[in-house]
Amino acid sequence: MVMQDPIALIKKSQNVLLTGHLRADGDCLGAQIVLFYVMKALGKEVQIMLPNLPDGRYGFLETQTPWSVFDGELPDYDLLIACDCNEPARLGEMTPEIEKRSASKMILDHHILEKPDYWDAAFHDVDSPASGVLAIELAEELGLTDLPLAAYEAAFVALMTDTGWLKYSNATHKAWKMAGDLIAKGVDASRIYDFVYQQVEPGRPVGVSEALKNLQYYENGAIAISWVTNDMLEAANATLDDTDEVLDLMRSVGQVEAVAFLCERDAGEIKVSFRSKNYFDMNKVARQLNGGGHARAAGASFSRELGMESAVQETLKVMLAEFVEQKY
Repeated sequence: MVMQDPIALIKKSQNVLLTGHLRADGDCLGAQIVLFYVMKALGKEVQIMLPNLPDGRYGFLETQTPWSVFDGELPDYDLLIACDCNEPARLGEMTPEIEKRSASKMILDHHILEKPDYWDAAFHDVDSPASGVLAIELAEELGLTDLPLAAYEAAFVALMTDTGWLKYSNATHKAWKMAGDLIAKGVDASRIYDFVYQQVEPGRPVGVSEALKNLQYYENGAIAISWVTNDMLEAANATLDDTDEVLDLMRSVGQVEAVAFLCERDAGEIKVSFRSKNYFDMNKVARQLNGGGHARAAGASFSRELGMESAVQETLKVMLAEFVEQKY
């Protein structure tokens, strides 16, 4: 299938539905919010519908930009734009409902696309530091350089959370320049940092402690893996909505190259998050577990029915085998 031009597709649309991957993170939400204001500026009817509740730490964004959560029915639309969602299945229960519609489907993403033929158009760049950056670039291609501050704040959230506040390997020259440009647009960086990283619930530090109780090292300390169950968290009165703190601590050990962390999610899944430092391609690992992502940050999931012990062993088996292959 020959893809359509995304600019032309947007211009001819009238009613746009924006969405993104399950449990939307800062980049996924940020990209959608930028596009919300882009579509408003173009005179489109537009709304954001998430497949399920987003990561709670980004709830402050909803105070300025409305969204809804999928309840089994989709609204009317003639163009769907999925943000930061390289695999259609990551739209969760929305996917079969979307496939019943004849409306056009567009992807805006910086991951490797697992099913490129699924989309009618794509605004896509695997070298972009964040999908939120792509949303700003799309706005500029549409001639929009003066969006509301809420859009630029959302783009800043997307950029900074996906680059680890400009400390990950995807913090390229483009990322630093975009950060400066957004601050020049009026974004208060310290205010955003406070919202995202300084408003956690009292049970979060306890959750991090519980998450590290099962930490194990392999390959002379080059690989680290840990896991936590909901029962462990509940027994300790702990919470762990976001796992970045755990992953960063695991990866901070000097000899560690790659880490994996597993936790249960309410959607009946065991989520696996992968991170690496220098050379270990975590996307290759994740894809063997029906997941995906970037070379230094990727993810996958298992059904909760498999059980945590089996999920940990399957994850470790793939990581160790791939580590040996990549090392030698």
